[in-house]
Amino acid sequence: MADLQRKTETIRTIENLQLSSSLISALDDNTLAESIAEAINCLQGLSQQWN
Repeated sequence: MADLQRKTETIRTIENLQLSSSLISALDDNTLAESIAEAINCLQGLSQQWN
């Protein structure tokens, strides 16, 4: 993931949502990082709706 700030924010979101730590390590794979970030954004939106 080229944008270090976005990566850091995504890591925090993964930790806050208590998702697998393997998602954090997968952010180093450029082919997966964007898909993971999009999925995290969707999950974060659902989490906010539930709270």
